[in-house]
Amino acid sequence: MHHIREDCIKSRLTERAHLTLAVEKLMERGVPEELIPVHLARVFYVDMDELNAVLEKMRTMKEAREKRPLRAVA
Repeated sequence: MHHIREDCIKSRLTERAHLTLAVEKLMERGVPEELIPVHLARVFYVDMDELNAVLEKMRTMKEAREKRPLRAVA
């Protein structure tokens, strides 16, 4: 007879704020951007559309930081 264990139940990761936090933590740990969906999907039920939106936002923010010229001070 099959018993349902609560340990096997995945949580949902669908809120943009929670997805952003998860992506930031994985990036801080050195996980490449293309592997972030894989890592998250192993642990959570992920809203892939929201995750793609978060990854795109992070990508554009990173590109904007890299393109911004340094200003001379004093």
